[in-house]
Amino acid sequence: MMANHVVKPDSRNCKRPREVEPQMPDNPLLSSVGKSDSPFSDCSGLFYKDEALEKELNDTSKEINVMFFAYAKILSERAAVDGSYLNEIDELFKEADIIENFLIQKREHLRQRLTVITNTLKR
Repeated sequence: MMANHVVKPDSRNCKRPREVEPQMPDNPLLSSVGKSDSPFSDCSGLFYKDEALEKELNDTSKEINVMFFAYAKILSERAAVDGSYLNEIDELFKEADIIENFLIQKREHLRQRLTVITNTLKR
């Protein structure tokens, strides 16, 4: 029968246990913080990222301004159209008043003529 025994590795053949190496983060901003090649190496990576962020913010700001001015132009044109509609409605009301007054005068004139005709027939 075979005896179960644990085979221990020979300590002479084993390599020294590997020291745990700190893993570098994927983020270049964070990885540059751990490096200290020169006093400016930390700042150069951050400066590049700040510069890129500043450029993105400027580009985004320009796009927003373009959209804002386009929207303002559309609103201005719409307000002008609405204003012209109001002017047209005012003109229509003036014309309606003129027609109403004309019809009132015609009705009054017709009433007077009918009154004259009625008085003539009664005699």
